[in-house]
Amino acid sequence: MNEHSELDPLDALRAANPVGADQLPSASLARIRARVSEDVMNTTTLRRARPARLLGAGIGVAAAAALALALLLGGRNGAPAVVPGSSDGTTSAACVEQYSPASLANRAFAFDGTVTAVSGEKVTFAVNTAYRGAVGDRITLDAPGMTGTAITSAGGANLAVGERYLVAGDATFVWACGFTQPYDEDVAADWSEALGG
Repeated sequence: MNEHSELDPLDALRAANPVGADQLPSASLARIRARVSEDVMNTTTLRRARPARLLGAGIGVAAAAALALALLLGGRNGAPAVVPGSSDGTTSAACVEQYSPASLANRAFAFDGTVTAVSGEKVTFAVNTAYRGAVGDRITLDAPGMTGTAITSAGGANLAVGERYLVAGDATFVWACGFTQPYDEDVAADWSEALGG
């Protein structure tokens, strides 16, 4: 029986340009991992359908991911990073860190907010309760993969105007993987307790 083992795209990038995860800002690492995971899932699905035609597309995706990583590393600012957590399934495979109320302490901001506008991947929230780092009554953040009509491979919520969410992230980046989820009163109480609110 033949086993086909594919090299993880991030491992291929690390081999081409070795850099430790601790040298990347956590938000950048999360965006890279989510984007590469999405590209790999799309390429794998397409490869099963038409392997001969899409070999070039797969190479192009890998080259684009390598270029994005190279450009990102050129602009590093030495900020501390989050080391990827272990994976316990396909949903968590794209997550840089596993969600838990305790891991919220690693995020720069966390709040209860209602979506007031979506423009591309930018989402504006009316802040109902700020648990940490959310200043003002409105905040606009980047939410890649969370403004469409399907759940991302990282398990992100689909953010929709008028809906209420618990939101956590870093810099201007909304995290998926349970760090942003539909509002739930019990979970909100856990967030408030975990963040000393």
